[in-house]
Amino acid sequence: MNFESLFSGLRKDLQPNAEVKRRIERSMHNRISSGDAVFADLKRDLVPKKDLQKTIWNRIAPIGGRITAEALHEVKTSLTPSESFRLTLRDRLLHRLKGLEPIHPEARGSVLLKWTASFALFALIVQASPMLFMASPTVAKSEVLLLPTRGEVSISIDGVWQTVDQQMVLEPDMILRTHDGEASIIFHDDGVIRLAEDTTVHIDDLLARLDVATSTKPIITLYTGKIWIQGLVPAQLPGLTVSSSYGDITVNKGSVSIAEDDVVDIDVYDRSATVTRNGEDIYLTSGERTQLVEGNPVALVKKIPNKWYQYTWASQNLQRDAVHRDGIAQQQHERRISQAGILPTSRLYPVKRFAELMDVMMTFDDQTRVEKRLQLAETRLNEAAALINENEEEEADTALLEYKTALQTISDDYKDGDFAQYLVERAIAGSAAQYSAIQPGDDSYRITKTVLETSADLPTQDHAQGTLLLDGLAVLVKAMDQGRTDLVEAVWSDMQPYLLNLQNDQTAMKPSMYKEAKTLLSFLATSLQVAHERGVEIDSELLSETAIYLPPPRDTSTVVLSEDEIMNIVMGIREKIFLYHMTQPRINQFISEVKALEGHPDQGRILRRLAQVLPEGPEDFPDRVYKEIVKLRWENAGANL
Repeated sequence: MNFESLFSGLRKDLQPNAEVKRRIERSMHNRISSGDAVFADLKRDLVPKKDLQKTIWNRIAPIGGRITAEALHEVKTSLTPSESFRLTLRDRLLHRLKGLEPIHPEARGSVLLKWTASFALFALIVQASPMLFMASPTVAKSEVLLLPTRGEVSISIDGVWQTVDQQMVLEPDMILRTHDGEASIIFHDDGVIRLAEDTTVHIDDLLARLDVATSTKPIITLYTGKIWIQGLVPAQLPGLTVSSSYGDITVNKGSVSIAEDDVVDIDVYDRSATVTRNGEDIYLTSGERTQLVEGNPVALVKKIPNKWYQYTWASQNLQRDAVHRDGIAQQQHERRISQAGILPTSRLYPVKRFAELMDVMMTFDDQTRVEKRLQLAETRLNEAAALINENEEEEADTALLEYKTALQTISDDYKDGDFAQYLVERAIAGSAAQYSAIQPGDDSYRITKTVLETSADLPTQDHAQGTLLLDGLAVLVKAMDQGRTDLVEAVWSDMQPYLLNLQNDQTAMKPSMYKEAKTLLSFLATSLQVAHERGVEIDSELLSETAIYLPPPRDTSTVVLSEDEIMNIVMGIREKIFLYHMTQPRINQFISEVKALEGHPDQGRILRRLAQVLPEGPEDFPDRVYKEIVKLRWENAGANL
């Protein structure tokens, strides 16, 4: 084929006459010269309808009090094009207008050739500016924030100390000191560190945990004092590491107290942590503690005393952890929704998908092509989040299935490509990190579950099944603590595939995950058994299936007290409690009596009888006793693991 003659004929057919060119140029020149007309049209087209305005206002009205006049002025300034921008835009359009060659309505020629040319032109436009059709990902803020919460807090910057009385952005190599105050450090979505009084820390590494290549350096060094760290980092990513004098403590998901003085005390109050000392790892799960001592290479693991949970340091921080996790989960969900772009429920969605297809087709570098395909798979997750938010359940399931299929296809296409497989693993880790605070029971946990199930099919991802199991068990244990046995019965059946993997010796699982799963299962089984003994109706099949995880019974061969003696103790406790006529003094006396029972050989028997003789009332004594029984059995369970 003679391409020169072909394009020559095509150019002749598409060349408008001089009169048409003058008319088009005059019309566009008039519109651009007026300036205001162009932006008036834009304003008219972009003004939302009345019902949409009302919906938006209803969403932002609750937070209206936090919006200042300066903030609104900044928004207006940012969205209003400057005069220089208008003139620049006008000049560029006029410059391009000179070379404009629109298609003449009378043009003749091959219809197929015209469509081919149009298709090629559209493909080039998509390749040059795909963001016209696809939502660009939102760049998460990278700041690590210091929040002084009480008293005097100071910071050293380049050796100069200064007092901090408001929120500020932290940088590496800064030193923080709380004196008589307290402060919190917010590490992106990855977690939070709270500093107690008289605590000094050095800021080390502030990089967010976004993919598998994240730095494993400590985020802070604890010089002296006490901190509380809550981690929200998925298992496939490096956790938050705190350096101390005698070892490093790493937390992915969990709540841990660390105190540094002559010795280093590590207490795990939720989930798990890993202590690394002299190249060896010590795995701690909820309710366990250890102490690192100079010159002593052996670190013994012990149980946290029950009364410690009632101390202000633990109880207050656990409550704050729940609030912080819920807040981060909401932010992560809203962030995904904002990145979704055009949804399948829109008539423009086919245009978006076609633009995505052309963008990939016009990419010829293998690595870039894989990265774009992975980004498009991530877009399906964002769409699923938005669809879940709009209660479009079927469309959301379709989007999640497309994500899973896309990842499996990419993995199969590059099965022998080590770097491509690395890109897939990194993308999955990043997807999990974007929903790190979402828990089972949340509607959007389906997205996390889909990501983990997809990663489970990859040969190097031995954490996925374990993560699903631990997330589920943590929620069930919390449900039992709240007395929601109905939720436990409903979710337990969904946990069976992951429990089978736990029992399968051929299934690879990290040692820390295995130990945490055993601890949670023991606590869950104990809680169910105690609830059943109290008369709570529990499904018999559930009791039977969890019975295998019950700890072995304690040795009761040395029981000293008779039943009458037990009841005498119980009635004595009751009388002491009801010497008071107000609710709070009664509760305080109850706490004092329970503490006095710690270490008693018949502590369990006394608590069981106490639950029977104490009335419900506003103090809710039976439920308080029930929780003490659960803690006691959990402590005994941990001692036998």
